[in-house]
Amino acid sequence: MSQYTVVETLDNNYKLVINAGKNKGIVMGQCYLVYALSDHEIIDPETKQSLGYLEIVKGTGKVVHVQEKMATIESDTYKSSQPTKIIRKSPISFGTTEEERVSKEHIAFENPKIGDFVKQI
Repeated sequence: MSQYTVVETLDNNYKLVINAGKNKGIVMGQCYLVYALSDHEIIDPETKQSLGYLEIVKGTGKVVHVQEKMATIESDTYKSSQPTKIIRKSPISFGTTEEERVSKEHIAFENPKIGDFVKQI
């Protein structure tokens, strides 16, 4: 599995540009995990062996634009808010209909930085 890096942040951290495009087989709709690595190596207290570095997840996104050597991914994380009840009165039947709409709030990547890592999920 290939690993790429963030080279630009756009639209208040809702979109990120990565350093791979058509040249690396990136296509529209692919899903990616954006992450950084912890500052220190994690050591198993029992074996004293290195477990590596912890991935600090900054979000997930889908490819929304592909160029030859770069691609844009957009956050695919949403938070649902409380449903809104809408009551409509029908002039023909003199009745009412009710419907509930749940709105979604688009969530940006969490503090993305140039140099963060990106891998396909």
